[in-house]
Amino acid sequence: MPPSTLPLSDRVQALVKGPQFAWWLGHVTMLVCTGFYLPYWLTFNYKAGAHWYTRAFFGAVLSYAIVVYKSFPNIQFTAAFAQTLFAEENVQYLLMAIFWWRSTPMLAPLIPYVIFAFFNSLNYTRTNIIPTFFPAPPAGTTDATYTQVAAISRKIQVWTETNHAKAMAFVSYVEVIGVMGSLVLGAITFQSSFLSPIVYANFLRFRYFFSLHTRTAFALIRARLDALITPPGGNPKVPPMVVQAYTMAKGAITRFGQAAVQQPTPAARAQ
Repeated sequence: MPPSTLPLSDRVQALVKGPQFAWWLGHVTMLVCTGFYLPYWLTFNYKAGAHWYTRAFFGAVLSYAIVVYKSFPNIQFTAAFAQTLFAEENVQYLLMAIFWWRSTPMLAPLIPYVIFAFFNSLNYTRTNIIPTFFPAPPAGTTDATYTQVAAISRKIQVWTETNHAKAMAFVSYVEVIGVMGSLVLGAITFQSSFLSPIVYANFLRFRYFFSLHTRTAFALIRARLDALITPPGGNPKVPPMVVQAYTMAKGAITRFGQAAVQQPTPAARAQ
C-alpha cells in the first residue's frame, strides 16, 4: 500500500503498478463477467453468452497465475519442486481455470471461483483501495470522512471473517455435488466432453487430500447416502440391485481417492 503522505495521484499510480492490483482486476473481471453471463444461462441461451463465460475464466486465470508466479518465482526442473508445485492449492485452481476457460460453458464451475473472487476482491478493497483514497489523518487530528470510511472498512472485515468459513464449506459442496454432477450429466447428454469428469475427478482427489472442507463434504454426503440406501437404516423399498450398484460405486470411488497423491515433504516446502 502506498504511503499516505503522498499526493492522491501518486498513491493511485503506486497502487495500480503493483501485481496485486492486476490480481484484484482478475477477480473483478470474474465477478462482472459472471454477472453478464448469468442472464444468458437463466434464459437457456448458453452459446450466445459464451464470450462472457470465457472472459470470466480469463480473469480467474490472470489472478491465479499472478499468485502462483509470486509463490514460485524460481522454477526448478526437479521432482521435489514439481511435487510441491502441484500440491499447492492455487496451482490446482489455476490449472482448472485454464481447463474451464477452454471448455463448454456451464454455470456450476463458475460458482467456486465467484465466491473466491468476491472475498478476495472485498478484502483487497478494504486493505488497499480504501486506504489509498481515504488515508489515515496525521496523528493528533481527526477527520469525519475518514472516521466513516474506517467504520465501513471495519464492518467489511467483520463480515468477511464471520462468513469466510461458511463460504468455503459451501464451495466444497458445490465442487463435489454441483460441478461433478453437472459434468456427469453433460457427458451423458453429450453436452460436454467425456474427458471433463475424469479431469475433474483428479482435481477432487487432490482437494480431498489437501482440504479439510472437501473431506468433510465427502463424509457428510456419504453418510447421508448410506442412511438412505444401505441396510439396515436405508429405505427398504430400494431395490437390492440399486444397493449393490451403490456399494460398488462407493468402493470404486474410495479406491480412486486413496490412490497415491504425493504430499510435499518438509524439505520441499522449504524451497
